[in-house]
Amino acid sequence: MSDIHNIRFIDDINFEYNKELLNALHTYNKSQTGYREKDSRDFYVFEDEILVGACHTKQASDWCKIKGIYYKDIDVLKALMNDVRKFYRGNVEGIQFNSVQEQRVLDFEEIGFKVHGELSDMPFGNKNNFMLDKNLENLEIDNDYQLRSSSKPLPSYDTLLKAEIKKFREDLDFSTERVDLQYVVLDNDQFIGGIYGNFQFEYLFINVLFVDKKYRGKRIASKLMHMIETESHARGITNLYLTTFEFQALDFYKKHGYKVVMTIEDFPKDFAEYTLYKNIKKMID
Repeated sequence: MSDIHNIRFIDDINFEYNKELLNALHTYNKSQTGYREKDSRDFYVFEDEILVGACHTKQASDWCKIKGIYYKDIDVLKALMNDVRKFYRGNVEGIQFNSVQEQRVLDFEEIGFKVHGELSDMPFGNKNNFMLDKNLENLEIDNDYQLRSSSKPLPSYDTLLKAEIKKFREDLDFSTERVDLQYVVLDNDQFIGGIYGNFQFEYLFINVLFVDKKYRGKRIASKLMHMIETESHARGITNLYLTTFEFQALDFYKKHGYKVVMTIEDFPKDFAEYTLYKNIKKMID
């Protein structure tokens, strides 16, 4: 290993090292949990050949995550989720969904999802509700919808889904813009770690933090955390959150002032995932 004086931190504004950072963390996670099946899928609901509902899902860490959704009304949502549940039943521990829009939360509660955790003032005056469905039980519906799903987005319907999602976001009374940022650590020109996060809903979400095991114990991760927190504060964002698996860095984040606000068991199976929160206003001001 090179001398510590050869290590430098850079603001990776072009995300040149993003793929290396993500791959490094995924490789580490796999070494701890083994292979976990992944899957992306799109589900569509039609009424008289007209698209009235659709969603994009992603399977990872033994759970299904709803990544984008549109539905005309609650009956369409029931039909859509029935199809999602049928596809993933027996293959996942449950289905995840989160929303900062109150009506969406009420709709998902009506179809059997339960609020498992929340983050306040996300954005200010609102809250982000994290919802789970572990039962995956189908609901009775009266309408005769046509259902279809695909492992790849169907171009014409995907265009409609994206247009409806865009319209939904534009109708909200707050911004949904997301801004990414990334800091990287190099030993000479060799990538050895980094941190990646994004600002959205007046929060900073720290998505990835990784340091090569040969370089741990030198406060590199702490320096990366300080850099991203300082940038967050400079942009007027003082609410931060992140998630970590129990085999990752729970104690590290606790030592840096983060507090557990939500725990999901078997995420992945036999492990827990923790969501942690921190407000940096008092710490830095």
